[in-house]
Amino acid sequence: MSARIFNGKLAAEEILDNVAKRIKKLKKAPKLLSFYNPKDSASTIYTRIKKQKAEGVGIEFQGIEIGWIDEAVQKLVEAGKERDVTGILVQHPTGEFAFEGDDWARLVNAINLEKDVDGLREDSPFVPATVKAILVALEQALRLPFGKLRIAQGEQQELLNCKIAVVGATGMVGSRLVQFLKGKGARVKGIDEITQDMWFQTKNSDVVISAVGKHNLIHGDMIKNGAVVIDVGSPGGDVNFESASAVASFITPVPGGIGPLTVACLLENTVLAAEKNF
Repeated sequence: MSARIFNGKLAAEEILDNVAKRIKKLKKAPKLLSFYNPKDSASTIYTRIKKQKAEGVGIEFQGIEIGWIDEAVQKLVEAGKERDVTGILVQHPTGEFAFEGDDWARLVNAINLEKDVDGLREDSPFVPATVKAILVALEQALRLPFGKLRIAQGEQQELLNCKIAVVGATGMVGSRLVQFLKGKGARVKGIDEITQDMWFQTKNSDVVISAVGKHNLIHGDMIKNGAVVIDVGSPGGDVNFESASAVASFITPVPGGIGPLTVACLLENTVLAAEKNF
């Protein structure tokens, strides 16, 4: 079996084209703020990429440097009060610069609810950008009409017939994905570090989605023949692409899969926020 390889860049361009057209209809260009730690190289790179894509479709983008937690929370609260700001996101710092536990929760909850375009808050009105990107890939894998899963409308029989394994189910992406899919009535098995039968669960699932960030965590012998495999791991991918693509029917590569699509979905949420408020 030879898997169909998902083209995340092409899917992202389709969304960005639509976003650019919608922005031209607005009276005022949306403004997106990204809070990031400049000492964290990964956060700096991701912020630069988002700035490039945002400005390419007509969104005003501003990167705001943050350091210690109290200062960051104060800046977020102040930004949320600015009427000309459409969307706010926090680029999650990595390694030694990471905000964890209560500190990360403080940051996220300081984001103005109506401007939480990355869907970081539990009560956010926006589907998280990465979850949206995964749903776009699922639509293509299950051959559903574009936007059907993301807008949460209509009967989802194709999805309901699937058994889905989410690896990394307690992480920032995985937990929100599990919540969303279960809300749609899907049969979801959340897998985390304490799951004893991970191999059995992935091997017997129609869809395997991994969002752990551990290179080569999943190999082809852990995947059912003809399964859909969606790799959200970064930077190198959770799935051994060569062995998995030999048995899967559909697979997302890293890079070039969910990554570029996540940025496009973030900007789609931003224009959606603008349409609601302008």
